[in-house]
Amino acid sequence: MLILLCAAFPAQAFRLTLSGVLGGTGTPGRSSGSAPRRLDRAVAGQLMFAVALIAVAGLVAALAPMRWDLTSPGGWRWYAIAVGFGCLAPVLEWAAGAAVLAMRHRRLAGIALHRLAGAGSAWAVLAAVGAAAAEEVLFRGVGLHLLERELGWPAAAALVVTAIVYGLNHLYFGAATVAQKTLTGVGFGLLYLLGGHNVLVPLVAHAVQNVVVLTLLPRRAGQ
Repeated sequence: MLILLCAAFPAQAFRLTLSGVLGGTGTPGRSSGSAPRRLDRAVAGQLMFAVALIAVAGLVAALAPMRWDLTSPGGWRWYAIAVGFGCLAPVLEWAAGAAVLAMRHRRLAGIALHRLAGAGSAWAVLAAVGAAAAEEVLFRGVGLHLLERELGWPAAAALVVTAIVYGLNHLYFGAATVAQKTLTGVGFGLLYLLGGHNVLVPLVAHAVQNVVVLTLLPRRAGQ
């Protein structure tokens, strides 16, 4: 629990600091005319956040009392399942967001895309994939593993706790996002447990989800 709470939430504090310093909550813009192309502040902030999160995840993974198992029963089949879940995850999050707003007697008109979606920047996609990898190492590869294997928690309890903390880790984006991320956190946790405790399985799913949100959904929205 200490690893989950102390490693995850300082990263979000770093995100808030970046938002104030770099204006990271703004909408990415495009350079015009003959002016030299610069990395947008929002993209730069996302990159810096990803690097910080990767550093924290790497430190936690190095210090955690565990051994990594990067194999899965059935081999490639679990990676195929992970890709499928990654494509489905945005729909599940839309449903969770709609449910939260329905309890507030509000209606969700459509999927609210990430502010960097469609920015046309490979750096934004790289940052999103890096953040996804770091989060899976933190919450599934280390957190879920330690609660279930080292502390002897029932798998269901460890799954729910890590999913909730993963959801709360996105409180920066609002209460609806917490519900959305908690739901997909359960999915990522199931992939980890059923995929042979191989962190690469949920990592692939999470990376695919972020790529879909940043590249495929904006194209659909523009049609």
